[in-house]
Amino acid sequence: MSTPTPDVIDHLAGEGDGGAIAALRALRPQAREQAQRSYQVLLEPADPGPVPLRERYAVAAHVARLHGPGPAAELYLENLRDEDPALAEAVAAGGRAGETRLDAALDHADLLVLRPSEAAPAHLRALEAAGWDADGIVTLSQLISFLTFQLRVAHGLRVLAENPAPAAEQSTDRPAPTPQETR
Repeated sequence: MSTPTPDVIDHLAGEGDGGAIAALRALRPQAREQAQRSYQVLLEPADPGPVPLRERYAVAAHVARLHGPGPAAELYLENLRDEDPALAEAVAAGGRAGETRLDAALDHADLLVLRPSEAAPAHLRALEAAGWDADGIVTLSQLISFLTFQLRVAHGLRVLAENPAPAAEQSTDRPAPTPQETR
């Protein structure tokens, strides 16, 4: 029987057992479950399909590095080190792998993370020219998008945990007002 993967967003947000982050995340159990499931599907798939684990981890480490140093960069570099230590060092240094296919994936990550409004069909053709098929491109793009979401959620949770709202501003058991109620 396999050991369940600890909740990665909790880990990246700096949460152990319990605490402010756990309380915040308990408010949205379905979102928590779906985020963890997305992590498992995209970064720990039973069948990696057209995107091998070393490429997934290289992209994850690169995306985390683009967001700055911290637990995510460490986590994803460690995962990559387990698969390919030399590649982990190249990615940690901000370099490229010297592999056409993987370098194109890292360029795609740069585009989607740093300049998403510039994405164009020509960028997809560049991935195809580097050896990516349609399924691989979709998986790669989903991975990059998920990682960006994951890292921003973890950062937001850290900020909220470090700066709790005054008691008068904290949520109650009442649902949020609808737009019609706020008029």
